[in-house]
Amino acid sequence: MKIGHLIRAERVRQDMKQIVLAKGICTPSYLSKIERNLIEPSEDIAELLFNRLGIDPAKLQKKDVKTEKEFKELLLSTYKLVITSRSVELTEKKLDYLLQNSPLFENDSLYYTYLLITLRFRIILGKNFEEISREIEALSDSVDGFDTYQKYLFLLNQALFYYNSGIRKKAISYFEEIVEDLDKIPLGDWEKAEFYYVIAILYTSDENTFVAIEYIRKALNYFMETLQMNRVLECYIIIGVTRKLNEQFEESLEAYSKAMQLCEEFHLDDQKGIIYHNIGNLNSIMGNSEQAILYFKKSYDSKVVDNEKLISILCLIMEHSKRAEKALVLKWANIGIDIIQESEVEGRQSYLHHFKFYKSLHSEEGLSEEIALAAIQYFKDIQEFKLTHKYCIALADWYYYNRKYKLSSIYYREANTYGNIYRKIVKWEDL
Repeated sequence: MKIGHLIRAERVRQDMKQIVLAKGICTPSYLSKIERNLIEPSEDIAELLFNRLGIDPAKLQKKDVKTEKEFKELLLSTYKLVITSRSVELTEKKLDYLLQNSPLFENDSLYYTYLLITLRFRIILGKNFEEISREIEALSDSVDGFDTYQKYLFLLNQALFYYNSGIRKKAISYFEEIVEDLDKIPLGDWEKAEFYYVIAILYTSDENTFVAIEYIRKALNYFMETLQMNRVLECYIIIGVTRKLNEQFEESLEAYSKAMQLCEEFHLDDQKGIIYHNIGNLNSIMGNSEQAILYFKKSYDSKVVDNEKLISILCLIMEHSKRAEKALVLKWANIGIDIIQESEVEGRQSYLHHFKFYKSLHSEEGLSEEIALAAIQYFKDIQEFKLTHKYCIALADWYYYNRKYKLSSIYYREANTYGNIYRKIVKWEDL
């Protein structure tokens, strides 16, 4: 029986070492050969390994072309339904169904597609990032056996994992790897549109607006042709953000107005939160602080999922910080920290550092050097140099205010260094 891929995937998912799984059954080196499908174990050894892993042998399907074809069609149709519906509830339901009812095939290629698709569902749900990381690591050993579409799914999963973990630069590198070979990947029109939309969001967050607008218009054309008005609305939101980043404020507000009009016309109330947020952000940039706070609160109140509320909380904190409203900064920082610590929101270390920094900065004791240095180091590590620059300035200001002039000088210099890096300035003459 060709079962090595099944055994390895389940062992890694359970975070079990080879020596632990093999103990009393076979040698670790023999298990390694089984997992790489270099040898087929006897039925006795296979049964013992399955039992230790808690795999039901009755689910194992020997080669049956008809059954495999039916399952592959089910798998791919489920994938399309989940990705296009963008429903967390449906994603949970379909993931649970696949985990509970999917047979285990000797066809390792089909099983890899199954693992890659269920991995995408887990990333969407944003739960148990440690397990997701282990699955990515396990799958990386099998990349040589992937077909073109599977390689695409694997790169996409890695990109989305790092983006959701707040490590944007690494996410971009995986997306760009996909773009290089995009014409060679067998994607349907719906899947290309989804890819264009996701990469537009990423480039927008990286303030690469010209590339972002190129991709979002491609996605918008498809969504308009297929009358997916909720997706058209989302595209207008991204267009609004890119216009705002280019300081085209009137054009930005026009895009948000179109999005809100679609909300009202097609009863897309669940989208109002993100529109309110972006109008709040636009008002913040234009110096309309009270209006910004009003819309950020509307955004917070409109959102149901805790994960989506964090960005609204951060913007409220920053706006109140500008106004030196310490009590309100502390209130919202505590709300954000509680959401992260008490719910199943994972992969949000960036937000935790933001909230702790502002809470410390506006506390009676004043800014904690430990908290400040931890935030600076974190953003250095994930190569978010704009945020490194921001918090170096804040720490330098704090040192200066407290007459620690030498330390202040060091961090002003650090801020200048990382400010130039994110602006891509090599020499002072380039300023």
